[in-house]
Amino acid sequence: MELSERSSAEGRVTRQAGRQTGRRDLLIMAGVLTAVTAGYLAFKRPSPPPGPEAEIQSSDMPTGDMADAMKALGNLPTDYASLVSRGNVFMDECNYPLAAECYKRALARQADSPDVRVDYGACLHGMGLPQRAIEEFRRVIDMHPSHAGANFNLGIVFYDLGQTDSARVYWQRYLTIEPDGQTAKDARDLLRQTGG
Repeated sequence: MELSERSSAEGRVTRQAGRQTGRRDLLIMAGVLTAVTAGYLAFKRPSPPPGPEAEIQSSDMPTGDMADAMKALGNLPTDYASLVSRGNVFMDECNYPLAAECYKRALARQADSPDVRVDYGACLHGMGLPQRAIEEFRRVIDMHPSHAGANFNLGIVFYDLGQTDSARVYWQRYLTIEPDGQTAKDARDLLRQTGG
């Protein structure tokens, strides 16, 4: 066999080996992907079917591990200041259901606190209850039109719902109320992002 024929034959063998290696690698990746997917599906906990917001609205509490929820509820303070303080801690921990319950109980003792109502609305939004959050923020704005936090947060809820025109209205109101406020930069950035 001449050198050029041997070189050509070696090239064919190398290409065939490369194709076989590529096929083998593809099969290995497909097998790994199948195993990972099967494992995920086997260990994934099914979530309960969503119920109407009206059912959740009555208690605003999670329906997960009831024993833990009942224990936490039993340990909540009873006075207004402690409920607000505990609600703030839960909110900082992103435990929105327990924070919401603290704020709800505090509002039962002192319903005219706009800041607590705004925090309650923020928790409802964090729990996936945007319509309830909107109700709380609007309630504050009806009583206190210049409440900066209520206006800013209402804009956030509308933004998350894809209603950017409404969101921009409330962020602009916020900037009118507190042009140098704590979240003024965020409001300006969001307005720029949404074309406002």
